[in-house]
Amino acid sequence: MISPTSGGSMILSNPRRITQSLRGLRILVLAAAVGLMVSGCASSTPEAPEASATQTLPAVTSTPAAPLPAPVVSTIVMSGSQLMSETATEQPVSTVNFADGTEASVAFLTAALGTAPEQFLESEIEACTNVTARYSWGGTALVLDVWEPAGFVVTFGDPSFNGFALQSSGDFSVGDNAQAFFDALPAEQAFDDNADNSGPFIYDKVADASPWGEDNAYGGAALMQPGGVVSRIVSPETARAFYC
Repeated sequence: MISPTSGGSMILSNPRRITQSLRGLRILVLAAAVGLMVSGCASSTPEAPEASATQTLPAVTSTPAAPLPAPVVSTIVMSGSQLMSETATEQPVSTVNFADGTEASVAFLTAALGTAPEQFLESEIEACTNVTARYSWGGTALVLDVWEPAGFVVTFGDPSFNGFALQSSGDFSVGDNAQAFFDALPAEQAFDDNADNSGPFIYDKVADASPWGEDNAYGGAALMQPGGVVSRIVSPETARAFYC
């Protein structure tokens, strides 16, 4: 309550109320200051970055498959028209046709056997007319004679060379008894043209004809001794190769 004074001025008639009012004002000012401080702290806190919608996945690397081991040659098989290398389980590895020529057959045997042949010139070859060159693996075990002008002849003189089996396409080798095989052949393949009991030839049929144009379609031959034991296997030539 305000009352007039004698000098015309006015005084507050209730000092206690004035004190309470000032105290309330201080509380309001203090609360406002605290609010401003809290607001300032909150606004100064850095915001967390938003998660990226695209994530980079680690690169996936594939391990290349290990190369398959090369097939291991175990056997050289000779027919009337070609040579074939096989594994121990009779799986074919490679072939060469006699009609492809001397160099192809020499290269095939060198690769299959893993050994280069001994080479002989015409002047170094005895008792063989018309033989101009010779390639030999293991002496007489495996021989390739170049005949002019007929071509060449491959001869198996032993059942094996350096652990490689040497056999006919009839599944027999030198030293085997092939009489039963001979007896089961058709007449044109089992023809025995030896009247001196030296034993018959076993001819090996070829796909079309002998590579050197022989009169028959059986270019390969094996010579059996009386009783059926095989003494030599020869292709693609026939009889004359047995006299060299």
